[in-house]
Amino acid sequence: MTRPPRPPDAVEDLLRRHAPQVLGALVRRYGHFDAAEDAVQEALLAAAGQWPGQGIPDNPRGWLIKVASRRLTDALRSESARRLREEAQMRLLPRDAFTTPAPDVPRAPAEDDTLTLLYLCCHPDLSPASQVALTLRAVGGLTTAEIARAYLVP
Repeated sequence: MTRPPRPPDAVEDLLRRHAPQVLGALVRRYGHFDAAEDAVQEALLAAAGQWPGQGIPDNPRGWLIKVASRRLTDALRSESARRLREEAQMRLLPRDAFTTPAPDVPRAPAEDDTLTLLYLCCHPDLSPASQVALTLRAVGGLTTAEIARAYLVP
């Protein structure tokens, strides 16, 4: 059973009053403060959009807790599924895919990261001045102040 629609200010006051209680209930139940806070915000947005037109539920705090709990459960499941997908993808990659070879091991030019960076800095869409400045910064290791002095910028 819902109460008749109320003006938005009354709904806002009600939401402000119940928000800390809902957050406390979710943190106690799930233990994830940041995720609970996000879920409570989503529940408050849903209530702010729905309650002024459809009326306030008989137990607004319970409604908010239920909606926020469902949003939090969905978020935690989604995060868990994402993590499992990433771990499965990592198992498909060769073990040495993310390790750097020893410095004395010669590398093919196609594997030279510095050369790749140099090519990126000299992309034809960049102006020549930008290419030089970016190359000096990224590949040459110069600071912005040193590059400005080289261009005679005070």
